[in-house]
Amino acid sequence: MPGTTNKRNFIQSLERGLSILSFFSQAGPQLTLTDLSRGVGMGLGSASRYVQTLTELGYLSRDPLTKTYCLAPKVLSLGFGILKNMDLRARIAPYLAEVNREFGVGTQCAILDDTEIVYVERFRSRSLVALDLTIGSRIPAYCTALGRAILAFLDEETKKRIVSRMKIVPLTRFTVAEKGDLLRELEVTRKRGYAVNVQELVLGQAGIAAPIFRGKAVEGAFGFSFPHEAMKNEQWKATLIHRLEEIAEKVSIRETGEDQEPGEDRPKPAPRKTNGDRVQSPPTGRR
Repeated sequence: MPGTTNKRNFIQSLERGLSILSFFSQAGPQLTLTDLSRGVGMGLGSASRYVQTLTELGYLSRDPLTKTYCLAPKVLSLGFGILKNMDLRARIAPYLAEVNREFGVGTQCAILDDTEIVYVERFRSRSLVALDLTIGSRIPAYCTALGRAILAFLDEETKKRIVSRMKIVPLTRFTVAEKGDLLRELEVTRKRGYAVNVQELVLGQAGIAAPIFRGKAVEGAFGFSFPHEAMKNEQWKATLIHRLEEIAEKVSIRETGEDQEPGEDRPKPAPRKTNGDRVQSPPTGRR
């Protein structure tokens, strides 16, 4: 079991119950008891008892017509409780909002959960190229700038262990599909200081991302996404990369403990735009 250090204190029944809740994110929003039993590798009788317990506790609900189960709203309280108290999200959100307003790009922040990243904050792009992702969405780390920005700055052993567990499926013809190539790309990312992704997750979209540190450990990553054609405008790209590096320095917590006080040197709310204001939107090549 990942993260298990003392098997004597490991409560297997709790692990099984949580595995049922986790399976919904993999298999779909509505599942039958048979689906759950097969999905988590549990006998039908045992699965029935766990599902009934979770239903009575309010974490699952049952549709009497289809006889399927789905996650109940009470599950949200667990996730929202984490997000509400997540210091990383509070530190990065003002900067993401500012860059989103100024450049018109998508801005996002994510943390690593094994081989996937989980979005903890996101501001949508005004461009036509945009994924339907929200806070809590999970996507593979190997094909995203956010995921690579985190993976590249893990210690060598942890990085290789995570990559070895990945099931890499090319999502576009540009996706890095070999683990050896991915490791080499992570090394390039580490030397460069930030990650670049061009049409590997979805055609027509590019992104850059930088790690956020707490002391010497990488805590998460944030980045910007935009139409891939914008990468051809060197001046615009250089400006955006400069902002990326500048923000990464501000939101990372220094090991000395002399981190910023809440609100110190944070972006102020942007003034209301008038018709004469100019916004640095991503170049599209169209007039």
